[in-house]
Amino acid sequence: MSTTRWRVLLADRLHPRVREVLQAAPEKPLVLDEPGLAPDALAARLAEGVHGLIVRSRTRVTAALLDAAPHLRVVGRAGVGVDNIDLDAARARGVGVVNAPAATTDAVAEHTLALLFAVARRIAEADAGLKAGRWEKKRLMGVELAGRTLGLVGVGRIGAAVARRAAALGMRVVGYDPHLPPAALRERGATPVENLEALLAQADVVSVHVPLTPETRGLLGPAAFARMKKGVIVLGTARGGVIDEDALLAALESGRVRGAGLDVFAQEPPGPTPLVTHPRVVATPHIAAQTEEAQRRVAEDIAHEVLAALRGQPLRWRVV
Repeated sequence: MSTTRWRVLLADRLHPRVREVLQAAPEKPLVLDEPGLAPDALAARLAEGVHGLIVRSRTRVTAALLDAAPHLRVVGRAGVGVDNIDLDAARARGVGVVNAPAATTDAVAEHTLALLFAVARRIAEADAGLKAGRWEKKRLMGVELAGRTLGLVGVGRIGAAVARRAAALGMRVVGYDPHLPPAALRERGATPVENLEALLAQADVVSVHVPLTPETRGLLGPAAFARMKKGVIVLGTARGGVIDEDALLAALESGRVRGAGLDVFAQEPPGPTPLVTHPRVVATPHIAAQTEEAQRRVAEDIAHEVLAALRGQPLRWRVV
């Protein structure tokens, strides 16, 4: 074990449990809790000799930032998606990247279902109308979920958790995931379909659970919306950019899409765009993982994973 005292920088606001776990380690690393540093200030801090960097989604770990950190050994992403980290640059510089993919599964799955209920039963419209003094009982006709088909685009941890909850509601669940064999999809509660087109043709609800990559950017675009059933509900709680927002808005306006529940956007914050303010869109500010329980689990998981990386131990969730 190295005699150098490790320095671990927390670059984003995190649950205090991350500091507690790090400071309780036998090696007693020095924890630098400095969220919100500007890129230049962050680079200067890393140049001082930081061995571990922990971020959420705000901080962008670029090639230039990695070049400023000659002692950096590991970047920990406190959450699932790593699209804010230049993985190729990290790999080229021998910097490990780890994440905490299991900690937020229940929170995101529950939020996905919350958005689905809100859209299907027009909860936001009903609430706003009643608070404005309107009694719109006859106008606010909803739809039931029992007996309808949920199409999961991506059936990883979160997709599988959504599938279990949807089945309990009496929904039929189909799934498309090119990275999983049909048997794995069945084990996760989804009937496999041959391709995305087959899923879109039969789903009453389409829920996206894939990371943002060059292959998935714009995955639900004009062609995909054209293949969907009229009156479909679209849910996005994974990453902004997977759903083409202009195409979704056009599908809402045409009536192809009944409504949408969105927690993520191509640009965050998105501002009051026509999509965000659309009356048949329920929009939340990337809060699917924002529960007390999930954030505590994330903090514990990423702290232990970063410590394991610094010790040279086997890793549970190595990305690079």
